[in-house]
Amino acid sequence: MLNQYYPPDTSATAVVLRDLAQRLAGSVGVVKVLAGRPSYDSLESCRWVPLRRERDGPIAVERVGSTGLDRRRMTGRVANYLSFLALAAARGLLAARSDVVIVGSDPPLAVWAAILAARRRPVIYSLRDLHPDHAIVSSMIQEGLATRLWDAAHRAALERCDVVVCLGEAMAEGVRRKGVLPERIVVIPDGAWLPEGAPDPGLVEELRAGATFVAAHAGNIGGAGAWETLAEAARLLEGQADLLFVGDGSFAGVVRNSCVRVVPFRPASEIPSVMAAGDLQVVSIRSGMERAVVPSKVYTALAYGRPLLAVASEKSDVAGIVRTWGCGLVASPNSPEDVAEKVRWAREHPAALTEMAAGSAEAGRHFERGRQLGHLADLVGAVAARSPRCRAGSRGRPYGHAGEAAPVPQWAGHAVPVPDRHGSGRR
Repeated sequence: MLNQYYPPDTSATAVVLRDLAQRLAGSVGVVKVLAGRPSYDSLESCRWVPLRRERDGPIAVERVGSTGLDRRRMTGRVANYLSFLALAAARGLLAARSDVVIVGSDPPLAVWAAILAARRRPVIYSLRDLHPDHAIVSSMIQEGLATRLWDAAHRAALERCDVVVCLGEAMAEGVRRKGVLPERIVVIPDGAWLPEGAPDPGLVEELRAGATFVAAHAGNIGGAGAWETLAEAARLLEGQADLLFVGDGSFAGVVRNSCVRVVPFRPASEIPSVMAAGDLQVVSIRSGMERAVVPSKVYTALAYGRPLLAVASEKSDVAGIVRTWGCGLVASPNSPEDVAEKVRWAREHPAALTEMAAGSAEAGRHFERGRQLGHLADLVGAVAARSPRCRAGSRGRPYGHAGEAAPVPQWAGHAVPVPDRHGSGRR
């Protein structure tokens, strides 16, 4: 498994990667993780060494000596990315070949390091951010020659992966538009663990700060959100409802300079209180980003049975979840007036919010993290069964050689695709 971030890094990719690694370590045998120096939270940065070996329970973790600069600065983030890519590719080429390589999308183009490390073994790409689309829409980079080269490199990598795992149907459509055959795409949402523990009433009151109605956003304030729209909505709602942000990120200044209250990230043990502090939990995706991201915070809110305010396009996966499960409201990411109107409506209809909370709890059970990890583990097992080392009589032949197809795992009565390297597959 290859990804720049791994705990103690606190990114969503790090958490999901560890959960999957622990699930696989209990079923398939040896699981190895290749990651970089901790840099997502600069307080957790470790001393530089060329290669650091660790144990995370049954999981063998290797950390290449990438830079651990402050990722909130673009120069530091790019240096971390490039140093990890170079060192991970080199380490992957020197390491023993695995039966399957699973790669995350941190950093962008990490998939190429995984392809090199795989050396014609199967590669499963767990896609979380579709680039360069994400970087362009969030204005992190201007569209031009650099983005065209980046897009070409990503498309070429996608073509070389055996399976691309997307977080939602909208993201899958974005991958199809990159030229990937539909039968090589699998949709598996992140999900979230069902809650353990109860909220602390004192902390809930502290976060609410005496407000009678609170719309809360908990998580990273990064390039994917419609922060300007939310900041203007907060101005329109002044004196009627509060917008609370719990977290930080590269775009936090946009909301700090408005009527929005911003408090730092809270430890994981306080998540129940953070969820309870909001009458609505806000999930925001800026216009044009629908196919590039699916915020993991939506599943946390569902797990805690909280009504959602999806400030996102109707085309987004988040809006689709809200409509399907009746668990919240959808507002345009381009209209502060629409956001303010939906918050006012929610404040004035407490009985409807109670019904939405019930729909949210039902959706949370459906998207429970253990269930989604089971889907991923089944997929990995089916792909691994077709790896040359795991197929009787196939030693030495390249992956994708004609032969008996791998068993297709059945999820909720529907077969998922287990495609071969050349794009053919069955459902």
